[in-house]
Amino acid sequence: MTSPSANAGLIPLRGWRIHPQSPAGLMDCSLIVATYQRPGEIEDLIVHLSTTPDVPAEVLIVDSSPGNDTEDAVRRSSASPLPFELIYVRSPKGLTRQRNVGIDISKNPFVFFFDDDAKPLEGYFERLRNVFVHDPKETIGAVGACIVNEINKPINRRWQLRRAIGLIPRTEPYIYNHVGTSAPTGLLKPFSGIRDVDIFAGGACAIRRRVFQDDRFSEFFEGYSYGEDLEMSLRIRRNWRIVCCGDAHMWHYGLVRTGGRPSAFIKGRMEIKNRYLIWQRYSRDTTVLNKIRFHLDLLFLFVMDLAWMVVQPRGSHLAHACGLLTSAVSCAISPPAWTEPEAAPCYCLERTSGNPEYASVAQ
Repeated sequence: MTSPSANAGLIPLRGWRIHPQSPAGLMDCSLIVATYQRPGEIEDLIVHLSTTPDVPAEVLIVDSSPGNDTEDAVRRSSASPLPFELIYVRSPKGLTRQRNVGIDISKNPFVFFFDDDAKPLEGYFERLRNVFVHDPKETIGAVGACIVNEINKPINRRWQLRRAIGLIPRTEPYIYNHVGTSAPTGLLKPFSGIRDVDIFAGGACAIRRRVFQDDRFSEFFEGYSYGEDLEMSLRIRRNWRIVCCGDAHMWHYGLVRTGGRPSAFIKGRMEIKNRYLIWQRYSRDTTVLNKIRFHLDLLFLFVMDLAWMVVQPRGSHLAHACGLLTSAVSCAISPPAWTEPEAAPCYCLERTSGNPEYASVAQ
């Protein structure tokens, strides 16, 4: 148990934990699940994890939902004995902030991040962990998994047209190119083993805890946080290898579930602002031609939204187009900028006397 002085200066957050009666799973691994207004999904996930042989020994649910529906769902799912330590935390809103909360409160050397609307398939956690274990020189900082229902599938016509007219380069999936894009995961073919990449999916990855001595998820990315995993990947990539494990499989239900997602206007605005910041930071080749291609691609996306509105009249197309245009104008006038603060713990679980459920977790 951590002494009160050890948490001095940290922001206490309300939460509780349940110890396992019979600990099992991967004792050197922690799993962080950030959630917002998805009580059904989080309950399903915990029930699934309770029967997963290679589950991390520590599972943190970091919840920014208003009300108590999600917390009640977590309690229901923990009514039966669990093989892992379950920690529930009420967090300030924001995906990257919630992930940083989980980093501060978790304690194991290998940290997994998982979406609340996903399902790990057989051997998922053990295979990602083995990548770190079989890296004796500790050169790998992060490992991405394969989202099986998003790979090896047809590519949408918008992407095909952008590539056909030369707005975006022909690069492999999970490789960041000099026009600020990466190939869709649908182009990824099933493979075995690991391969070096630039990018991992934030809801299907594991990161070595030593990485967090220097880097945390950027809180520039607010709300739904479009592109936050891309930015974090490229930042880690400066000092570590990033690999994709072709044998670690998960299923993502986000393609058909829409709960907790932003409006089309906010999403469009976020896409431009966030993509602009990442491109400014990490573009490998900022030639005049690539700058022109970058801005023409933004214009193309706006025109395509208008075209889709004519073909399939929906308010969401117009709202998304307005979000793109508003953000593009804003970025042209004042390009987004953000200085990452020094990586350091900021949060802990509050200590409530008389209730052992609300005790602070050891750091």
